[in-house]
Amino acid sequence: MWLERFGTWCRSHPRWTETMFAGGLGIVLGGPSLLMAISSVPWPGSGVLTAAIAVAHAALAARRAAPLGSFVVICLAVAAQALVTGFFLIFPSVLVFPLSLYSHTAHGRHPALGPIAGAAGAALVTFRFVHDPSVTAIMRPSAWLLAALLMTIVVAAWSLGLFRRTQLAYIAVLKERAIDAAQRATLDERARIARDVHDVLAHSMAVIVSQAKGGQYATDRAPQALGVIEETGRQALTDLRGLVGVLRTGPAESVPQPTLRDVPELVAQMRRTLPDVTCTERGSARLLSPAAELAAYRVVQEALTNTLKHAGGGTRVRIEFRWSDTELVLVVRDDGRVGDCGPGGKGLIGMRERLAVVDGSITAGAHREGGFVVEARLPYPVGERS
Repeated sequence: MWLERFGTWCRSHPRWTETMFAGGLGIVLGGPSLLMAISSVPWPGSGVLTAAIAVAHAALAARRAAPLGSFVVICLAVAAQALVTGFFLIFPSVLVFPLSLYSHTAHGRHPALGPIAGAAGAALVTFRFVHDPSVTAIMRPSAWLLAALLMTIVVAAWSLGLFRRTQLAYIAVLKERAIDAAQRATLDERARIARDVHDVLAHSMAVIVSQAKGGQYATDRAPQALGVIEETGRQALTDLRGLVGVLRTGPAESVPQPTLRDVPELVAQMRRTLPDVTCTERGSARLLSPAAELAAYRVVQEALTNTLKHAGGGTRVRIEFRWSDTELVLVVRDDGRVGDCGPGGKGLIGMRERLAVVDGSITAGAHREGGFVVEARLPYPVGERS
């Protein structure tokens, strides 16, 4: 448990984590290196080595915050050690250089600088070591073998840094895609709610306006018109409460969405303002997805609403469901004047968006025999096609 909490704290405090890491290495590696430098190298060389070791460990604390600056300082500190003595290779602090090379390659802006600096450092160290009198007095080291060993360390640190850099880039791409997906989901949900609000309000308000207009000129119809207005307004409030419930609690607790089974009830309601509305079916009904059934219901609702708004209550409307082998063709046609009802507006845009979600399509325009026609096509699920 405490390890998990410590890991969480480290991830949320990266600067403190890097400082503690550098401090720990300073104690484990820097302390022995300073003692060796003071005891084995005479002054003023020991002073230079002490300063170089201290600066290298201090710069390691900034290996992520300032990878390039940290790497350059450590390179200079290691170079200073190489120029002072050949014994620096046995200092534990020499491990600071491959760690800095790894960090600069993983987090820096110029990863190619690492192997270049590493090769130059390996050449300097090799030259200094094989020409150091204290070394040549004991043995005759192989320059090529030492250079190969140093370059192996450089290449290993650089390769691990490139691997980590690739990992970080991949994680960044995944995060960006996740953010984009969340934003798209938010926009899609807003568009869906906007379509639902438009469908509910446009339909209900069209009925209310039609009844109120008729009630102004027909006193004997006023009670009936007021009854329709009351019922329509109550139903609109119920639908709006359902939409608000989706926003507050989520889809799991929202009211059920209408399906094709609710079309007869919709037609019955519309007959109060559009008396001449008929609905027919051809072919055998097939199973549609819930999204497709909702889209088909909204197409009928929007088409009837547009007819009522643009053509008036005396218009004749014919609704036809054609069940073919591969798709449902839904046709809503009225005999109103062509100039009275146009295909533009947010209603048709909303219908197209709904049908696009279920791979459907829609066309709307004047019919060659007069009136206005809306035709929607909704493909069946793959398992339902003949």
